[in-house]
Amino acid sequence: MITVILVSSVLPTHPDTSIIDETYASIRHHLPDAEIILQLDGIRKEQEYRKADYDEYKKIILWKCLHEWTNVLPVVFEEFSHQSNMMKATIDMVKTPLMLYMEGDCPLVTDCEIDWQACTSLITSGEANTIRFHFEASIPKPHEHLMIAKHGNFLQTIQWSQRPHLSSTIYYKDTVLPTVSDKLFIEDTFHGLVQDDYNTNGLLGWYKHRLWIYHPEGNIKRSHTLDGRAGGKKFTSDDEVWATQ
Repeated sequence: MITVILVSSVLPTHPDTSIIDETYASIRHHLPDAEIILQLDGIRKEQEYRKADYDEYKKIILWKCLHEWTNVLPVVFEEFSHQSNMMKATIDMVKTPLMLYMEGDCPLVTDCEIDWQACTSLITSGEANTIRFHFEASIPKPHEHLMIAKHGNFLQTIQWSQRPHLSSTIYYKDTVLPTVSDKLFIEDTFHGLVQDDYNTNGLLGWYKHRLWIYHPEGNIKRSHTLDGRAGGKKFTSDDEVWATQ
């Protein structure tokens, strides 16, 4: 039912692979047999000085795909493509109705279980397009205005985030990807579009996207970050400019 999309790009820690090793292990904890499509991005011009370390990292990763990891398909991008272009290039490789999108430094937690049957059923029934696995134990107060209503173990939201999320493959292909800008973080384009649809059309706007957060009773944290940028800043759509996260 689920193909995992795992995204990797140059990090300050490379060629060390411990960050993506932990993320891979968290996937296998929850989904031991799912196919993983590993997107290995090219390197942007501002980071060319990291090329030797990143090339060594990719060599190690490709060795792991052959000899250590299971059911991982690496897709190597020779040119810098970013999340949006890598996803556009690989979406047709996803043959399952659902996909789990994961950034390489954002593993799932392994000390709390996820009811995958309930999650897949919510999407395949048509009630959801996307279910996100939250990275904090509760919804922060500044984000409460982005939440609508809780139904069972799921919370309706108008907040799009690229944190780990289970999504309908068709929704990604037909709704998300056609709207996102080239060579950019997917959320940088899409989060505003989702909120605009809701602000303009109310619940009809929400029904276009049908976003949920997995929200069982008590602690809802089901993912976390290893901060692959090591506290650094991320590039904006203008490659010459840095912006805070």
